[in-house]
Amino acid sequence: MAQVKFAVFTDLHYEHIPDGHRRIENFINNIRNEDLDFIIQLGDFCSPKEENQVLLDMLYSVGKPLYHLMGNHDSDLFTKEEVMQFLDMDSSYYSFTYGNVKFIVLDTCFIKTDKGYEPYCRRNYNKTKDTYPIVPEDELMWLEDQVNDSSEYFVIFSHHSFENEFAKRGVHNRNEVRDLINSVNQTGKRVLLCVNGHDHGDSLEKIGQTYYLGMNSMSYIWLGPQYEHFCYSDEIHKQYPYLKDIVLYDEGLYGIITITEKGGIDIQGMNGDYQNISPKELGVEDVWNGRIVLPLISSFHLESIV
Repeated sequence: MAQVKFAVFTDLHYEHIPDGHRRIENFINNIRNEDLDFIIQLGDFCSPKEENQVLLDMLYSVGKPLYHLMGNHDSDLFTKEEVMQFLDMDSSYYSFTYGNVKFIVLDTCFIKTDKGYEPYCRRNYNKTKDTYPIVPEDELMWLEDQVNDSSEYFVIFSHHSFENEFAKRGVHNRNEVRDLINSVNQTGKRVLLCVNGHDHGDSLEKIGQTYYLGMNSMSYIWLGPQYEHFCYSDEIHKQYPYLKDIVLYDEGLYGIITITEKGGIDIQGMNGDYQNISPKELGVEDVWNGRIVLPLISSFHLESIV
């Protein structure tokens, strides 16, 4: 098998920032000459509105296959079906294969209520009694089937983390998913990497034989209204009301990941900067919500699994 190489980004949050178009444009210019097999974004991309089709057209212009995940904020004002239609997704969880590497896309945007599992949409989550985020039982069964084929290696993508233990940031039933991953690894096959977004921070942890990569946001770190600040014009703050609660990164962060024929992992990250103010200037240290909030995506190289 030849190596598989792809570009990945997450959490653009196009509606929340004034320069989302620039970030996508720079991303495209930077990766256009890379020998990529595909591009994938891990959710919280944009609202499924007609005027946002331009973002998809820009990404399609690279001429590489484009894959999507659904994030919780993609459906803040819309149904899940509307988001899927906009992103041309037949299913919210699916898989695709390059050589002997199977890439598995999971949907973690579900709520468990007294009535069973419900898709998260239009902010229908009751924090006092509902369980969220969670992978439903039928999706877990589907995942088990997916990892029991003839593929030698697996990479799993999700919006929420299967590693982050901080508060309720990670997937509620992450231990079940990790147990399944560990059982696969004992068969001689290998789940090499799990990659998630959502946390707006940088992380790479090894649990068992699998690496768990928390991909930093393309755009910013969220701090919340208790750290509100006004660094832009009144007009911009009026147009983007959440801007006072976030710290923008200067450049759009993304990673390029290569899976080698021997099961090696190469993550080409990047070091960025804050746009005009840092969390530390607002009284926040380098760790927030269980993640390092520096403007970077860590690089990493593993020659092979042998």
